[in-house]
Amino acid sequence: MATLLIRFTQAPYQSSASQDGLDFALAATNYGHEIIVLFEHQGVLQLNKTDSVRGTKNHSKRLGSLPFFDIEECYVCEESLKLSPLNNEKHELIAQLDASLLSIDEKLALCARVDHVVTF
Repeated sequence: MATLLIRFTQAPYQSSASQDGLDFALAATNYGHEIIVLFEHQGVLQLNKTDSVRGTKNHSKRLGSLPFFDIEECYVCEESLKLSPLNNEKHELIAQLDASLLSIDEKLALCARVDHVVTF
């Protein structure tokens, strides 16, 4: 099947985009697609463990389940992480997902090697 790069670019509770992207990524594995996840721009804020917001599922816990769905290739934009207000904090979720930091050139190479790029 196809290799899909899912780009998370939105903060976790700003809109439904991050929840929709996560649902899409998890569902795509059911159809045999290989999923690669990239957190960039405001999407790096999703990597901060948070409590659930009233009326929504806990996004941090759901992200932590990615390896159980065979989504093992996770990346974080190094530049976005440096610019985020969380850049000096230890990100437990980055370690839990075994996510690698990517430079801008590495992001371009990643986009070139996948079949489709989907942005949320």
